[in-house]
Amino acid sequence: MTLAALKSKCLVRTIELGRSIVFALRFCGRPIRIHSSSWVAYRSVVRVCGGGTITIGRNCAIHPFSMLLTYGGDIRIGDNCSVNPFSIIYGMGGTVIGDGVRIAAHTVIVSANHNLATDELPLYLAGVTKKGIQIDDNVWIGAGVRILDGVRIGKNTIIGAGSVVNRSLPANATAVGVPAKAIKLRDPEGTNARRE
Repeated sequence: MTLAALKSKCLVRTIELGRSIVFALRFCGRPIRIHSSSWVAYRSVVRVCGGGTITIGRNCAIHPFSMLLTYGGDIRIGDNCSVNPFSIIYGMGGTVIGDGVRIAAHTVIVSANHNLATDELPLYLAGVTKKGIQIDDNVWIGAGVRILDGVRIGKNTIIGAGSVVNRSLPANATAVGVPAKAIKLRDPEGTNARRE
């Protein structure tokens, strides 16, 4: 190993050690686990409310003004993911995000839904359903996307900006619209795309 490579490795280890200490102090006593190679901006909100846990994998970036809030459920983010500014992720029914997922600014991911109100039972007393959300590996979520409860998004899927995802999407799809629909499917090697 060259001297330059050794210095670089030592610098990375020092930064990771520093982040471990910062995370330990910032999230002391809370069920929040963040790998030391990840970056969590000070102006982001990472909070356990009403129970649940937050786990963030390796080499992730949680940008300023993004919010991760458990509301009694779990949020799990895999390795090499980014959550960009002003994005909101709720964990109520459980939110699982795979590896290599890119979440653009102003995205909202809500893993719960209000039950319908009646004349006798107002909305705030009707309760919620919590099915959870699963986002598989290598998904690209465009700016301003809304992902609603009970959805699974398949691997390598791209969701266009401003889309509302209220039902599951297959792997290798490009989806757009309100509600989001798959407009193109790609084979796993990325060739021979076909329109739906």
